[in-house]
Amino acid sequence: MEATLIQVPAEPRHRWAAAVAAIVLVCIAFAAWPHLTTQAVVSPPFVPIFATSVTLTEGLTAFLLWTQYRACGRLYFAALASAYAFTSVTAAWHLAVYPGVFIHAVSKDAGRQTAIWIWLLWRGGFASLVTLALIARPWLPVPTAAWRRSLGLGLIACSIGLSITLCRSAIVGRAMLPNLVANEGTYRHLSANPATLGVAGICFAALGIHIWVTRLRTLMDLWLAVALFAGLADVALTLGAGARYSLGWYGARIASMVSASALLGMLMFETSRTYSKLADAHRALKAFSVRDGLTGVFNRAYFDERYPNELAQASKGASALTILLVDVDHFKHFNDAFGHLAGDECLRRIARTLDSGLTRRGEFVARYGGEEFVVVLPASDERTGSATAERLRLAVAGLEMPAASPGEPYVTVSIGQASSDSGARSGPANLLASADAALYRAKTLGRNRVEGEAAPSPNVAINGPHAVYAS
Repeated sequence: MEATLIQVPAEPRHRWAAAVAAIVLVCIAFAAWPHLTTQAVVSPPFVPIFATSVTLTEGLTAFLLWTQYRACGRLYFAALASAYAFTSVTAAWHLAVYPGVFIHAVSKDAGRQTAIWIWLLWRGGFASLVTLALIARPWLPVPTAAWRRSLGLGLIACSIGLSITLCRSAIVGRAMLPNLVANEGTYRHLSANPATLGVAGICFAALGIHIWVTRLRTLMDLWLAVALFAGLADVALTLGAGARYSLGWYGARIASMVSASALLGMLMFETSRTYSKLADAHRALKAFSVRDGLTGVFNRAYFDERYPNELAQASKGASALTILLVDVDHFKHFNDAFGHLAGDECLRRIARTLDSGLTRRGEFVARYGGEEFVVVLPASDERTGSATAERLRLAVAGLEMPAASPGEPYVTVSIGQASSDSGARSGPANLLASADAALYRAKTLGRNRVEGEAAPSPNVAINGPHAVYAS
């Protein structure tokens, strides 16, 4: 089953972080409660800054939830994205009608009433939509790919349409709505008004239902609970604030920003962690894809891609490159005598020995095919290449693996060498053919030896750059 944010369990460190956020909110509320009505500094720029930040934060959260929906197809994410889209649009309406921001002074009283009603729609609507999404989560189907985009966009369009309809109705029908703000701009009627108490009850019920249903088992549930709790704190502090620009009013705005950013912070953290995991997985997959499954050294595909590039770099830098073709002597006899499992272990040990014998930067060994290996030595002339080849041959013989053929007590290798500075024709295929001819020569001269390049004999059948010969 695919892993999504509603399946990622909340770890103890996540619970501690969420608990700290909730405790900080509670401490701020209790510390400020005796002074909620104390008038603070009147800062008119604070409102547009606050409302704009909430609008953008809620909109970004809706977008990230939408990407989660597009990734896994669970309508629950689309429903949550709709709740945040509703809040983002409603917060923008709240800013548009707030007295002193866009409306004229003569309309301030009407603006005060409309702004508080839109704020109630904001808080009550968000809590209601989140609760509806939670209750419907077990029954929300996973739509097919053809319907996924349409259903998700339909839910978001409905939530935006609902926000526009409700906010527009609050503006047009403000004369029919009860006055929640006194003429002098105080909030003394809020704490006793059924509408505000109803919204407070909705927020409290939404938090309780969320905790009861989810038990805060997952990361998504945990931080969504923090958002709902901060929204409830916003309502409680606003009801006790008494007036705008009081300490309680500022505290409520801070709680509102916490409510807007709680889930966003988790989504951004998880998104960055997901990208980090994807990068690690990509690097691991890339490393695995270029390795030979049996021996662990690079595979033929990696050699075919890197070798021409290394030769081209050597040509540009006027330096030499040496290539070694290594073949295990009498490997067929070894397999027949000891079995294929022993043969596989023999190849693994030889591959490790060849790889560990390369000490210079840029040198690498790859499995060329069957019991053959190829070693590429950048910045290595014919003399250096010969010394390296001889060192590798002796290292393999030093393993003292019992051989199955007469004449040699231990498994040995034959090595053909070709260097780009030794007069060989230029080009990756030609240099490889020269090394292959040198390997054939080492085989015909008795094996367990290193031979430099030589022109292929007429009786050597060339298959591409590779000579056909018996091991």
